[in-house]
Amino acid sequence: MNRVVVTGIGVLSPAGVGLETFQSALSEGRPLGEAMKRSGRHGVPRLLTVAKIPQFDREQYLPARKLRRMGELSQIWTLACLLARTDARLDAEEASTPPEKRGTFMGTGLGCTDTTWEYLEGMLKDGMGSASPYLFAESVANAPAGHSAMETDARGTCVTLTCGDASAAAALGTAARALRDGRLEMAYCGGVELMTEPLLRVLAPLGGPSHLGEGAVCLILETLQRAKNRKARILAEIVGVGLASDPQAPATSWSCDPQVFASAMRRGLAGSREEEETGPPPSSLLLHACGWQASDEAERVAGEAVCPGVRQWAITSLFGTHAAAGGLTLVAAVLRAREHGSILLHAHAWGGGAYSLQLRAN
Repeated sequence: MNRVVVTGIGVLSPAGVGLETFQSALSEGRPLGEAMKRSGRHGVPRLLTVAKIPQFDREQYLPARKLRRMGELSQIWTLACLLARTDARLDAEEASTPPEKRGTFMGTGLGCTDTTWEYLEGMLKDGMGSASPYLFAESVANAPAGHSAMETDARGTCVTLTCGDASAAAALGTAARALRDGRLEMAYCGGVELMTEPLLRVLAPLGGPSHLGEGAVCLILETLQRAKNRKARILAEIVGVGLASDPQAPATSWSCDPQVFASAMRRGLAGSREEEETGPPPSSLLLHACGWQASDEAERVAGEAVCPGVRQWAITSLFGTHAAAGGLTLVAAVLRAREHGSILLHAHAWGGGAYSLQLRAN
């Protein structure tokens, strides 16, 4: 059974393009976002804070002819993959891995909402005969993963997971299993979410958290042996993945059951390798902290029960709920594991899914 490590990070966040801007925003600890009003429940205006990715020149990374074939979500995710590939120094060495052994695991909780809206709006206004084939192809949630797989020549497993704002964590856990079992040697994995205007119109009346964010994160996963063979810089190792579910959770809200969260955390701490037993407690516990008060309290209680006395922290207050489908939390966890030895990350989603990942320095 293979050991799995992170060797590259690509991030597009409300702080800007690249890992350095993200790290600077973490260090400053200043919440990002712009206030805007949208129609809330019963038409009452609601004030939201929305943290968006700043505008940047995308043609630095892809030519215009390729960008024109992609919707907004596809562009952002593919660019995150290219940034991760460069960070992992794979541009010249990726050819050493057969394309069939490279996979793509993308998470998005809400998908291509802007393209879907445009497609349906045009169809309703002009009739079925005027429906755009391009918009239809780009309206499905797995379109971005397909584009990135073609751009990176990753011909192995290509999967899109839609698990709310825990989609990135689900993608990372699924990718780690594929590498651990030997089905792949490397993978592009992470999450992407955009706060489009149609989506904000839907989220505002639901009455959930008022601080929303967007972004894209891609992590390069490799087997430890492959990373060592090419003398790669190893950022962290994925040593445990735990899952749990709350069947009582509403479809458009998070679980509030600390026992469900605690089950996922314990499974994540139990280790992913058969020969590994539960080790010492992690140095810190990175919580999902979705911004829903009852859920956040349940998560805190579960963390204290599983890891008593371990420091708990979160980054949602800086970047907003839904940002990169939870992917920004993955980046923060990798950086902290590299500095402090080990960390347990917890994520959970609308509908009751819960995911815990244990990372540590290699």
